[in-house]
Amino acid sequence: MSRTPFVAWALALALSSNSAWAVDAQPANSTDLARQRFQEAAQAYQEGRYSAAASLFEAADRLAPHPSTRYNAATAWEQAGEFARAATGYEASLALDRLDPGRREIAEERLASLKESLARVRIAQPLGALVTVDHVQRAPVPTIFYLRPGDYDIGVEYRGATSAQQKEVLAGQDYDLKLDLPFMATPAPPVPSPPPSTPVLPAAPPPDLGETQKTWAWVSVGTGIALGGAAIVLGLRALSARDRYAESGNTSRADYNQASDLRLATNMLWGGATVAGATGLLLMLTAPTVEF
Repeated sequence: MSRTPFVAWALALALSSNSAWAVDAQPANSTDLARQRFQEAAQAYQEGRYSAAASLFEAADRLAPHPSTRYNAATAWEQAGEFARAATGYEASLALDRLDPGRREIAEERLASLKESLARVRIAQPLGALVTVDHVQRAPVPTIFYLRPGDYDIGVEYRGATSAQQKEVLAGQDYDLKLDLPFMATPAPPVPSPPPSTPVLPAAPPPDLGETQKTWAWVSVGTGIALGGAAIVLGLRALSARDRYAESGNTSRADYNQASDLRLATNMLWGGATVAGATGLLLMLTAPTVEF
């Protein structure tokens, strides 16, 4: 048996004990499930099902993260011939300070050997993006992973949109990859509604003084004509009363009084008719003329 399988299997047996989970306390259900996945991984490794063992180690690490579990997953991937996955796993285990010195030294040696035939890819921005390429599935940014030399389509999910970009990588090279992010239009800020304003009523049109004055002029003239007509009627009745008084030999006191009263009323009506007519005529002559 080579040194690498021996180290991996020894670590798997050692980590199957409860002490492997003592560093990161998790809720009981999560820890129990992680321990179950770990034991299944150890069994798969013993049976030579290295890919299954690696996947189960990774499942255990997702439930209860631990550097030794990541180390075991990397070792299993290497035994399965998945060197890019193995290098990615070694890098992930070394990123945690809690990996013990012995395993850290082995991980560094194995990573140094593997990376000569692989490309190292680092994506630092933007936070929140998810990257999918080859064996890397929706890895959150920032992330570091290894790829075999070749051309790859790199899928990016960011803020609800997706995009893809192509990248060629070469063995032994490090890449700081800039993502072509999907375009996301930033919604314009809402325009605040203006405060309600008091409606401004249109100014009332100026009164038409000319038309008003002419109206009153015609009213005055009409009143004068009406008073004049009444004066004529009363005047005729006054003359009739005077004639009856004369026929009585100037002795009928009733006819005399009636004639006097009718003459007074007639004179008053003629006076009113004169004033009304003169006023109407004056208003008619002095009314302003509207020019266009």
